[in-house]
Amino acid sequence: MLTKRFARKQLPIAVALASSGLMSYAFAQSDASDDSDQFRPIALEEVVVVGRLQSVAASLTDERLELPYSADFLGFEAISRAGDSTIGAALRRVTGVTLVDNKFIYIRGLGERYSNVTVNGAAVPSPDLARSVIPLDLFPSSIVESLKVQKSWGPELPANFGGGAIDIRTRSVPTGPVAAVSIGTGLNTESDDGLTYASSGGSMPKALSGAIDRYKGDLSQSNILDVENDAGNGISRDEAEQIQRNLIRSLNPNVGIKKSSLDPDRDIKVDLGNAWDVSDDLVLGASISGAYDEEYRNKNQVKRSIGSPNDSFSNVDRTVYEERTTLAIVLGAEYANDNTLQLSHYLIQNDADEARITTGFSNNNPASENRPDVDYVTRLEERELELTQLSGKHRLGEFSPIEALEMLSLDWFYSDAQATTEIPNATTFSGSIDRTTSPETPFISQSSTAGQFAFLSLEDNVESWGGRAELPIDIDGRELTVSGGWWNSEKSREYYGYTANVGTNATVGTPQTVFTDDRINDLNNVFDISMGSGFGNESYVAAQKISAVYGGLDFRMTEEWRLTVGARWEEYQQAVLPVNLLDYTGVFNQQLINQLQDPDQTFAFQNDDIYSSFALTYSGLGLIGAEEFQVRFSVSDTVVRPDLRELADVAYIDPELSVRVFGNPALKSTEIRNYDLRGEFYYEGGDNFTVSLFYKDLDLPIEQVEGAGSDDDTVLRYINGDSGEVYGVEFEGLKTLPAGFFLSGNVTLSDSEISITSNNEVTNTDRRLTGHSKYVVNASLGYDSPDERHSASLLYNVSSERIFFAGTSGNDDAFEQPFGSLDLIYNYYPTENLSLKVKLTNLLDSSREFEQKNSSGTNVKILEQEVGTSVGLSLSWKY
Repeated sequence: MLTKRFARKQLPIAVALASSGLMSYAFAQSDASDDSDQFRPIALEEVVVVGRLQSVAASLTDERLELPYSADFLGFEAISRAGDSTIGAALRRVTGVTLVDNKFIYIRGLGERYSNVTVNGAAVPSPDLARSVIPLDLFPSSIVESLKVQKSWGPELPANFGGGAIDIRTRSVPTGPVAAVSIGTGLNTESDDGLTYASSGGSMPKALSGAIDRYKGDLSQSNILDVENDAGNGISRDEAEQIQRNLIRSLNPNVGIKKSSLDPDRDIKVDLGNAWDVSDDLVLGASISGAYDEEYRNKNQVKRSIGSPNDSFSNVDRTVYEERTTLAIVLGAEYANDNTLQLSHYLIQNDADEARITTGFSNNNPASENRPDVDYVTRLEERELELTQLSGKHRLGEFSPIEALEMLSLDWFYSDAQATTEIPNATTFSGSIDRTTSPETPFISQSSTAGQFAFLSLEDNVESWGGRAELPIDIDGRELTVSGGWWNSEKSREYYGYTANVGTNATVGTPQTVFTDDRINDLNNVFDISMGSGFGNESYVAAQKISAVYGGLDFRMTEEWRLTVGARWEEYQQAVLPVNLLDYTGVFNQQLINQLQDPDQTFAFQNDDIYSSFALTYSGLGLIGAEEFQVRFSVSDTVVRPDLRELADVAYIDPELSVRVFGNPALKSTEIRNYDLRGEFYYEGGDNFTVSLFYKDLDLPIEQVEGAGSDDDTVLRYINGDSGEVYGVEFEGLKTLPAGFFLSGNVTLSDSEISITSNNEVTNTDRRLTGHSKYVVNASLGYDSPDERHSASLLYNVSSERIFFAGTSGNDDAFEQPFGSLDLIYNYYPTENLSLKVKLTNLLDSSREFEQKNSSGTNVKILEQEVGTSVGLSLSWKY
């Protein structure tokens, strides 16, 4: 871990944090917003799922009937049969949900910052370098029991609520013996051949880290000479230069990117568990499961500058190898049917290894000269999430001192989690290729940053705990449920980065031929090393703390009418402080401390408020021919706060689309008023239909806009708009068809508007919100054979164009174009224990495309990225 090397630098940072009163903050999100088995105690009754697709689809609506607030659910069987390997992919099928970058969820047209994600009701940290929200491709679907997406707010949820709240509810202990194994393979049509490279080395070399401390961040030859002579070592200029050359040699430039054939996808899953009756009252259970999968994907791109797309453009050959390992251990106990305990531990590791070669032209290097600029890039990102949770569910029952308290229940949880991300050595080499020669002649740039070596480390810790008590009271045959709870959480984040720059004038060749030990050791060749990215601060520390108490009343006034009200008091504290790891003078930290004393400082803040909700539900029979129906109306006030990364005064690279992003410490929170009206209709045979209307009024919405950058780079930053609104309608249903077929799906039609008058650089001061899609369509045509040996489904998902970022300086907004995904899944069950699955994804061979109209009125396709069609095959056996 890089963090160990920075202990000496943390004292002034700690002083700065203490001066703001925010030494050990945390942020956690606890969702206990319903009565639906929040902590999932062990069930004593065995449930056998025969697995018809139609029954699975129909079951997704069952839990919604008992909730006072609008929510959608996705169960394990539905996820498994759709063949979704990650939670992010599975959530695409939920009404009003779109998936961005295969990681982040947009709900009702609001970006990922407007959604929060919990695991079993508890907050967990994010290992994502670019965002504080959890990347949902991190969680394999194999550990999921169900997914809950709540779209109207209740006081049990964190007040940080915009589009919706996602709760990942992991699998509980089994009710009996369980044994299952699955193996699979697959391929992608765009990923037969791709780029691979030799190892880029481990973490930062000890020689380099020691030299940074010894020479106080200045590795120039003259400074090395001065420091050594001041220390009495009496070295010569040549010896100082040799010390510098040894530091360069300690780096590993021999990445050797080359074209190679790529291996097919591979995955394996194992699940074991059992339950034991210790006595008539005590049952113990345990399970252990593991999963491993790997895949290569080419994500080749074409990028064009907005100003002069015909002269300034680049082609990116890019291959990403992903490897994911998951271990889950669950222990549980149940006593007398009224008391349950569960201890869960999860270890999730996800590594992404990327090789990229970018060739391009610019206004300063026109295509007519046929000598494109070339960047060689390698990047290994190692992400890990370790999560331990202890939860309990209790009811007084026979232990109650009085009859009126027999139904008093208490749910509680404690969660401790750590997320880490390491980039041990990301390399970038700049050069060019002369295509007028035969063979082509490669060059390395004559610059002080011809080679760059980045070392990044993130550690995110979250500790949270809370509880919820509930007591139903009978009032003349009508039920009043009184509930209340508490919640405290602490979060700390450390993000540290170093960039080493190697310059040279030895230009002919590739990285592996120019940056060799022999050439570096030859003092006749010019090589130099320096530290710093050139983009400003690379590091920051941050902390959050939330303390909350809440309460609510749920009154069933009649058999038809139900009234639910609640309120939540929440105190929120946060600090985000930039760190200059190369400042050994103390000037930077002293300036930071001085700035924190300013009443108008934006590094740290603290506030508290009360957030309320109101919901009214009417249930009945026979409306529009339904056997049963419900109509719900709700209104609530919530807030969406900027995440840590958006507030940090640092620059970073979003790795998915290779764009540079800057934080903004001056961002303010968004206040939201939420309105929701939903009607649900259930028919004989499992058919159902749901329609929802929603409206959200936003004050100071946060937007991502285009910033100043070089001609061929996209640079993004964050600002607050003045006001905004989102409104729309959702339709969802399931219809049985003849011959074993059925149709299910959902459609969301919505619009949004934002007004920005405080920033005169934004081209369109009135427009849609960033990330908003006017329509989202999910449709599934399913088939179940009468003998239950065959099932199949054809799945289609598409959303309309959405604003990727807001345009400035006369350029229009940039739009990500619709991506229509058509998938086909077939399951064959030759025996009760054996199954075979075939999955084909993106049958339409859609690609990601981004378009923007420049100030001259020309529509430019600024980014295209290949996706390809994937084929997967898996064989499963279960006891």
